[in-house]
Amino acid sequence: MNSITINFQNANLTTTTSQIIVTNGNFAIEASEALSMTGTINFSSIYITSGAVNFNVESGTSFNATVVVPVSASGGAPTIEVTNFAGSVVVTWPTSDGLQTQTLMAGDPITLDGFAN
Repeated sequence: MNSITINFQNANLTTTTSQIIVTNGNFAIEASEALSMTGTINFSSIYITSGAVNFNVESGTSFNATVVVPVSASGGAPTIEVTNFAGSVVVTWPTSDGLQTQTLMAGDPITLDGFAN
């Protein structure tokens, strides 16, 4: 299990709800591993499942934030998607060759190739 980092820079929510979704893996939040968030988001609600972090913020809200979340993936490389935003979102994940970084587009999932579990 390793953590991925999602950086929102001047992101602007296009609807009230945004999600960070992982497929082919799970957010592995437990007593020894935790989700962390830093930044300037005023949530109206947030909830986490094994496959998604869902948060509600007033539509049109612009924010900067960093989300670090542990992920376990037993069946190959996980895929990540972030929904309902305009602006820049960058994901960083560990590989056997070091950290890999890629920009995400809203609603366009990417595979975390080489993800080191």
